[in-house]
Amino acid sequence: MLGLQFAIGSANDLADVEDDRAVKPYKPIPAGLVSRRAASAVCVSGAALGFMSAATVGPGAVILGAVGLADGLLYDLRLKRTPLAWTAFAAGVGLLPLYGWYGVRGSVPAALPGVVALAVVAGAALAIANAYVDLESDGRSGVPSVAAVLGARVTLMVDGAMLAVVQVVAVATTFTIPWSPPALLLEGLGCGLAWLGFGLAAVRDDRVRPLVWEFQALGILVLGAAWLSMLSSAGMMGR
Repeated sequence: MLGLQFAIGSANDLADVEDDRAVKPYKPIPAGLVSRRAASAVCVSGAALGFMSAATVGPGAVILGAVGLADGLLYDLRLKRTPLAWTAFAAGVGLLPLYGWYGVRGSVPAALPGVVALAVVAGAALAIANAYVDLESDGRSGVPSVAAVLGARVTLMVDGAMLAVVQVVAVATTFTIPWSPPALLLEGLGCGLAWLGFGLAAVRDDRVRPLVWEFQALGILVLGAAWLSMLSSAGMMGR
């Protein structure tokens, strides 16, 4: 997956070169730190490395990797400049636990579809938070993001509602299985970090604004890791 992520990321920068020249001239290609040819080479080699690694697991991993790459490129080349960009981002986040668990275990346990569904909601929350962060720059470059369509206030309301859903479902299911105090504390830490990011939306500072979604991403990562560890310890993720 790392190689495929490199491919998706480099394709994203290649697709955004002209817009970045106007609003994000510090990014590698507009700043002259990386050439388009080098970025293209990273894209192709990353995809090749990703598929070769997936092939060592089996056909299922290759298919999942291809779906993930297609989703990422769909976001980069078609959906990123539309109000539907968040759908591709959410689908990509939902695919990560499926790809990772299948790649390691070679199977899909009964609880995994629920994990994937919650990951999709978490991915949607992060995509909407990221759209909020980029609201002003997207406005200058004419990108009709979901935040531009909803407006700043409604965007934050939707983001907060999705964060709450993810946290309530994860913590509530934790109490239905054997849980450990350290893992539960980590879940609490993850929830706190996510809400810290949400609260930073009130700070009107361009240096702070990116932290809105970055802290949310870190919080969801911590919460998800603790939650998955307890599901696995309870035998719900297979042996």
